[in-house]
Amino acid sequence: MFQAIKTVNHPFLFVFFCFLSVSTTLADSKPKLKECSLLEPGVPSEYLLSRAIQEQIDGYQANNRKKTTEAKLSFETSVSFLDKYHECQKEKGKGPTAQTAEIQAQNYLELTNTNKAWEWSEIAKQNSKEVTKEIVILQMRIRLREQDLGKATDVLEHDLVSFPNDPDFLYLLGNLYFERKMWNQSLLYYTALSFVIERRDNHSKYKNITSKSLGELNYKLDYPKIAIKRYNEYNSAIKNDMEVLFRLAQIYFVLGDFKMSKHYLEQIREKNSRDLDASHMLAEIIFLDARDLAPQFFLTLKNEKKIPKDGIIPLLYQLVNGTTFGLDEKLRIFIKANPGRLSPRVALLELAEKNNDPDYEQLNAETAQYAYEYRQYGLAEKILRRGMNRLKENQTEQRVNYLEKISSCQEMFGQWNHSILTTKEAITLSSDLEKKFRLRFRLAYLYLQGNLKKEHVSVGILTDTINENPNPTHYYLRGLAYFQLEKYKESIHDYSEAIRMEPNNPNLYFYRASAFDKLKQFSETESDLKKTISLNPNASNAMNYLGYLYAEKNIYPEEAKQLLNQAISLEPDNPAYQDSLGWVHYRKKDYNLALLHLNFAASLALERGFEDPVIYEHLGDVYLAKNDPVNAVQFYKLSLSKDKQTSNKDLVSKIKRVQKEISE
Repeated sequence: MFQAIKTVNHPFLFVFFCFLSVSTTLADSKPKLKECSLLEPGVPSEYLLSRAIQEQIDGYQANNRKKTTEAKLSFETSVSFLDKYHECQKEKGKGPTAQTAEIQAQNYLELTNTNKAWEWSEIAKQNSKEVTKEIVILQMRIRLREQDLGKATDVLEHDLVSFPNDPDFLYLLGNLYFERKMWNQSLLYYTALSFVIERRDNHSKYKNITSKSLGELNYKLDYPKIAIKRYNEYNSAIKNDMEVLFRLAQIYFVLGDFKMSKHYLEQIREKNSRDLDASHMLAEIIFLDARDLAPQFFLTLKNEKKIPKDGIIPLLYQLVNGTTFGLDEKLRIFIKANPGRLSPRVALLELAEKNNDPDYEQLNAETAQYAYEYRQYGLAEKILRRGMNRLKENQTEQRVNYLEKISSCQEMFGQWNHSILTTKEAITLSSDLEKKFRLRFRLAYLYLQGNLKKEHVSVGILTDTINENPNPTHYYLRGLAYFQLEKYKESIHDYSEAIRMEPNNPNLYFYRASAFDKLKQFSETESDLKKTISLNPNASNAMNYLGYLYAEKNIYPEEAKQLLNQAISLEPDNPAYQDSLGWVHYRKKDYNLALLHLNFAASLALERGFEDPVIYEHLGDVYLAKNDPVNAVQFYKLSLSKDKQTSNKDLVSKIKRVQKEISE
């Protein structure tokens, strides 16, 4: 997937040749002097430079003609002329310029002498007044020639602050991390590139590849709805990419939306009638979702000669045709070899039901669990209800088990009230005390979800449960309910009780720190966050929290930076972490780095489908510090428009103050 950008530009070439022509003309009217020991009298040292440049151009042209031997000779000759030019400059007490060092680095790169190429590229960088895009990309190409993707990435990231909105830099970084299979980092840079394209360069050459890459990355990182959005952006421009259409079908399948999955698979079948993967996937979906239609579709596949000899399709075809002899054993063998496939398990369950298999209840539970894990919650609930309907009246506890699982399926669909009613039914039926405690905990948890806003009910259930069975999990959940009710002292009490019972659970310290912070008890907050990190060295949320607190209080800047860099190394695509690091750089008055990370934060938040007013306000603060009040007020207004508070007086005051400054 990686495509490096090759830059061979000499913007000073025309001017140089004009200068050489004039200087030669003037030299004809004066006595000829020997400018350099390597040259004849009257010949300027720039002659060597011009020959070096011409030989390099000849080398590139020979490469384009696939004349590798001829190209090699030209680059070697260019190196020789440049060496002589630099000797002449040395005699004058001068060293290589940034431009001549860059040309020499290019020559050595073409000659695959990467050590020399890097050496000269560093000279070019040191002698340049400011870092140029061309030299950075040249250094990246040197590292790529060494087949070191890590170092190539480091080159670009080191100087990204000088080119924060450059599409080439962002694309190359996204691409390099993609090649390294570092999906979160790749997502960070492709998201930033998309942000730049939308606001600065809507006709960018990277627009379509960025949409496709973001589709793939969000799919890999389990953001299926965002992946759909990005793939559809790509699909609107490139309509016949079968790979993307198939990926969309897969995503909708994972989301349990069989209708949309079938929509894309049918598109593929229409556009490419010979495609087997789409036909076979469609057959499995119809078998799972529209069992009555399966016989007719499998007959269509047979007529199209798309029923293979091996795999799951012939086994499903055998079942829908009613020829079940030996099918049980075949399905079990297939499942053993392919434990992750859902359709053979559903087929085996159907067969077991027809045959009144004594293992049906176990098969039902296993199949429903697989459907649940594959996020086929509707199918899982359907399987569970069929199993529950086969129970006898006296199988009460088995019915409770089914209801508990059905409640989980309803929860995952966001059907909170249905899930609550199902859980209550299970509690009423069960006579097992331990099971009742578990179900009551679940009920209390459900009342805290969605938009129910029934924290008081949750507290009541948990209080009764704690009186009968005090354990850390119950205290933790009641602490969370109290926190949502803004009863922070009660929340701290419950978290402390949970910690007393389970002192090595890092999450309990983190949640208690959040409550301490609400009460402005900084030392206790800091202590609990440090304890969280000591118990869990990968607790990026605690690192971010503590680093941001330090930045807000303008204390321990190096510790704050270290904590946030560590958090970002664990989750580079977390907008909150990027915002925190940007704020640390703002506090250190490193405004360019602050803007870099705050723009990352803003673009990542947008990619996740929300806009954070805090990030926009921070961007406004940085622009104001950079004496750019126009951009500052723009972001302040954007922050105010996204702020859910009825009135943010501080922000309104900032806007008025900056607007007054602009008008003056």
